[in-house]
Amino acid sequence: AVVSTQSTGELGGISTLMFALHSSDNHIVRETLLAVCQLAEEGEEVMGTILAENGMDDLCKVVASGHVETVRLVAGLFLDVSFSDTLRGELLKHRKYVPYFERMVKCSDVTVQQLSLQTLEMMALSSPESVTTHTSLIPALVKNLSVSGDIDVRTISSKLLLYFSEAAEEARNILIDSGIILALTRVAGAPDNIIQNISAHILRTLATNDRSLMGEEGMEGLARLIRSAAVDQEAWIICDQLLMRGHEDSDV
Repeated sequence: AVVSTQSTGELGGISTLMFALHSSDNHIVRETLLAVCQLAEEGEEVMGTILAENGMDDLCKVVASGHVETVRLVAGLFLDVSFSDTLRGELLKHRKYVPYFERMVKCSDVTVQQLSLQTLEMMALSSPESVTTHTSLIPALVKNLSVSGDIDVRTISSKLLLYFSEAAEEARNILIDSGIILALTRVAGAPDNIIQNISAHILRTLATNDRSLMGEEGMEGLARLIRSAAVDQEAWIICDQLLMRGHEDSDV
């Protein structure tokens, strides 16, 4: 059935529709979400009404339920919201919503991972701080980069990790503590020019902010790995320069 703001009693009926997301019947939740997604296609005003008041809380409750089919729908809706200049800030407006994005980023379902990562990437493109202030996302992103078998999940995770590496010192420390060097070592040797380029940029950012890091075996080994396996010219240049600088520092 076609659902519109007219069939829900204009915008005021949306809150009643959202209340159905609290049902214990997953079939009802699924059908409600399909209706909500259909309504969201009518434009930003309707989408804003969906998110208003307790809308984000209602949608996050679905994420917490763990039912993959309905979580996919929420993740897709969040991605649609992220394309709106006026609404994307609502997604992580409150810190209480961050754990739900962590849950989606760590989800065993690749589609949910892809959709949630794309949402975070859209937010970071618009305002890096809207994502990088939430450092609790870092461990999940590092794990995705290290173990995911999906190229899109690995690539977008690496892009987001680059944003974190360029953020505050706290974020860089968490990156290192979360095993970013080992994760990059696992993927940077593959003939993937995008991930090699991003890996080199992360390495350079970390080393630039703390030159002593290049003296560590893992960092230097990663730079050598990227340089020897590079299919991306910029990645080769960055790592060659880092290795030369490291030797200069050791000679001082």
